[in-house]
Amino acid sequence: MRKTIFLFILCCPFMFSSLARGQDASGPATGQQNRNKAREFYNKGVAAVADKNYALASDMFSTALELDPGNDLACLQRGKTHLELGETDAALKDFSDALRINPGLGEAYFFRAYTKFGDAGPDELENDFRSAEENGFKTPFLYYYRGLNLLVNEDYKSAIMQFTTALDLDPRYALAYHDRGTAKRMLGDNQGAMYDYMQAVNYKSDFPIAHNNLGSVKIKLGDFQGAIESFTVAINLDDGFYMAYNNRGSAEFQLGDYDAAMEDFTKVISMHDNYVPALNNLGSTYAKLKNNSAALEKLNQAISLDETFGLAYLNRGFVRELTGDLNGACTDWNKAAELGVEEAMQYLKECQ
Repeated sequence: MRKTIFLFILCCPFMFSSLARGQDASGPATGQQNRNKAREFYNKGVAAVADKNYALASDMFSTALELDPGNDLACLQRGKTHLELGETDAALKDFSDALRINPGLGEAYFFRAYTKFGDAGPDELENDFRSAEENGFKTPFLYYYRGLNLLVNEDYKSAIMQFTTALDLDPRYALAYHDRGTAKRMLGDNQGAMYDYMQAVNYKSDFPIAHNNLGSVKIKLGDFQGAIESFTVAINLDDGFYMAYNNRGSAEFQLGDYDAAMEDFTKVISMHDNYVPALNNLGSTYAKLKNNSAALEKLNQAISLDETFGLAYLNRGFVRELTGDLNGACTDWNKAAELGVEEAMQYLKECQ
């Protein structure tokens, strides 16, 4: 679940043993000369980073480290360059080496956690995030990723606190608004979620996921037309966003526009033919259009793909009832209830 972060990122490759040996034999004066040369190569690396020439930057930082192995910043920057080049193992080694040289380098703790995000456990990540903060790396990025770690692990209240701190430092941080909105939505605060999603799209209008999630909250609040508008923006930004088509179809279904809903659900299936929610929704739409055989076909397909999808059993029960198969309907409603669909309980009364 890592999200791309655009920072001042960057560092370098292999050490040259001949340089290291030369330094060992050089004596104090040559050692100072090497450190001076190391600073020159470090600055060249920084310039290469500014030009986004990460391979060259990596070479420059590596040479700086050959000349001055105790240069913690060159090690940090080389790690960030490895990260830009997709060399995560090398990046992790550099961040850890930078901390071995300087245990108070807060930025290295942050980037070590950032690089491991999604792979390491939440406690391991939190330890590095906390160390980054304690050592002065108090940036919006730190608090955002600390919040994301908490969000992924369902500690929504704590996540909201971290995202809020990120926003205090950067009030235009669209990702922090978006993910704080998601945490609020998970806690049932749909009004708060809508505010945050709206802020996210205000500061980053080309943010299809945020427009989609804004639409989902509008559905929760009963604003189906507003939801359709938000889903449409998401689709215009990303015409392959099949979940937004499915969600727009759901809002259209709620407004009774079954033809439009059918078109959107069919579009989803054309892009992702095994997407169970769309098959379920398509089945329900066919039922509304009184095409029970097509409805049963789609609902059967949904259940065959996911036997734990309770809503498909609920809806197939409705269609079976419409066709006069009350025993089949009761079997489906029982199964839906077993899978946690509370609404099924009221229909089971017809089976007694």
